Amino acid sequence: MIEKFLNAADVGALSTRAVAYLPDLLGAILLALLFWMLHKFVKKAASTVLSKTSIPVEAQNLLVRFIRYTVFFVGIIAVADQLGINVTSMVAGLGLAGLAFSFASQDTIANVISGIVIVIDRPFRQGDWISIGDLHAMVVEIKLRTTTLSTFDNETVVVPNKQMVQERMINYTLMPRIRVRIPVGIAYKENILRAREVLLKTVEGDDRILRDPASEVLVKSLGDSSVNLELRFWIEDSINKNPLTWEYTEKCKLALDAAGIEIPYPHLQLFLEQTEGLRQLSGKNSQ
Repeated sequence: MIEKFLNAADVGALSTRAVAYLPDLLGAILLALLFWMLHKFVKKAASTVLSKTSIPVEAQNLLVRFIRYTVFFVGIIAVADQLGINVTSMVAGLGLAGLAFSFASQDTIANVISGIVIVIDRPFRQGDWISIGDLHAMVVEIKLRTTTLSTFDNETVVVPNKQMVQERMINYTLMPRIRVRIPVGIAYKENILRAREVLLKTVEGDDRILRDPASEVLVKSLGDSSVNLELRFWIEDSINKNPLTWEYTEKCKLALDAAGIEIPYPHLQLFLEQTEGLRQLSGKNSQ
């Protein structure tokens, strides 16, 4: 059976073809190694050159990635041509495949375009503290398709760039000075001026709080069960907004307790009119 296979396969012809093909195979391997080394060199050289320019870091990263992918693609074409593959047909096939892929991955393309928009418009940069939706985090890295964030709890969050562009976002780093608001409710029987004095004393001597603009306490609204006040003060470093909000919420509660000023809980007062029916009902109950 083996002899029949060897006769049918024409081992001599296969050996001749293999020997003839060997230079092309070795050439392809050398080309692959060359482009691999070129890929490493171009990556390092591009990073070094771009770091000395005024181009934003985010744009530098995107350019380096684009150059790497270009070298990688050219290397594949060169190796395929060395192996005798019809490069023209392959490129045409890749073009058709790319067209079909583009229809199937519209979200990915939208994210890539959004990434380019972010790099051009620069609504935020690496290291900025931002708020998007209910998420407060620091920008760690801006990639072509996604943006990596780090929360106060040191959680890494990866957000598609399309979402970063479309949703309402607050960049605290662009305007470092920011106002902190502490809502506090007091009972209607309490003196508003006295409560204001107590709350303003809580911020005295804190170097983290700016003296200009001055801190203030306003009557925000008249609620169902409380007079709703709001302590407002300005800080220089926006990263302290949440920590100071939590800290002064506790300080305000302790200060009002120490001053004997009541912080009410929601309650309902019920008044009964003295009607004839109510008096008759009360009389029956008393019998």
